[in-house]
Amino acid sequence: MLTYEKDVKPIKITAREACQKMEKETKIKAIVKAYEAIREAVGLGMFSSKLWFEDLNTCDLVFNELVKQGYNLEQKKVNNDWQLEVNWENVDLNPNKKYILPMEGAYSRDCYGNDLTGYAYKGTNGSWFMALRTNDEDMERLGYTVTATDIEEAPEWVKAIEPVEVES
Repeated sequence: MLTYEKDVKPIKITAREACQKMEKETKIKAIVKAYEAIREAVGLGMFSSKLWFEDLNTCDLVFNELVKQGYNLEQKKVNNDWQLEVNWENVDLNPNKKYILPMEGAYSRDCYGNDLTGYAYKGTNGSWFMALRTNDEDMERLGYTVTATDIEEAPEWVKAIEPVEVES
């Protein structure tokens, strides 16, 4: 017996909601499938993998995700499908490169009216924090940089941030 309104799930879903939900699910599945193929190839001692897609949009989505992660990529149309060749041989493996981690959407304003951006950084105790600063140069000057190794060992919320390389 239902006693509360919260016990009743909505019966209808709009076409827009259904479409958005399917697009999101399709994107997530495509990215997961790509990473699984890469892990499988690594497990076999390979330095590349070929991924196949039925449409250009999904191929582009995976391409954009993998390029952010530093993979070498080649995209081409083969017959009616799209092929994405993923290669991780001869990538830059310098673990000491320095980065700052600006957090998209984490903004504030100080008492003087200056816009501030949130940046993730690793504290001296190994924990991850957020600092609010006026610009990227502040983060560099104050030593809030992290290394590629720090990012690889970071929690998932930090790995989701697009790193910006610094010259230090």
